[in-house]
Amino acid sequence: MTDHGDDAASLTLCRTTQGRVRILHPCSDDPTGSAGQGKPLGYNPVQHLAIALGCCMTEFARRFLERRDLPETLIATLDWKLDGRHCRISRMDLTLRLATVLSGEDRHILDRMMNHCPVHQAMHGNVPVHIHLERLADEERRLAENDG
Repeated sequence: MTDHGDDAASLTLCRTTQGRVRILHPCSDDPTGSAGQGKPLGYNPVQHLAIALGCCMTEFARRFLERRDLPETLIATLDWKLDGRHCRISRMDLTLRLATVLSGEDRHILDRMMNHCPVHQAMHGNVPVHIHLERLADEERRLAENDG
């Protein structure tokens, strides 16, 4: 993240079939980022916000899938753009990749459910959050189902 100008970033997480959330990108064996650098770095505040939004939204999506007896494996990628000149997040996009294809009606119901996410509600009006649905690729599904 820069101190001025525009900056875009991304984070990918998955909710495993056991209900755990794993951050896939950026990934590190040392989540503090301190290995060999002499100081702990961890995630920055915007990454923490993206993680909170992703965890909350994927939980609502998982509940929807469970109620419909659909595969619960999913991966979420959050992309955001920072406006450093105005010191704010100018947009956040959530791409939710599911292991199933939803009907138009199911997509509408899922969208309504995910709008109940308290993190999304807290951001509403301040940061535009756009939600996109895609089909989960087989390789991504294996990665998400590996609870390692």
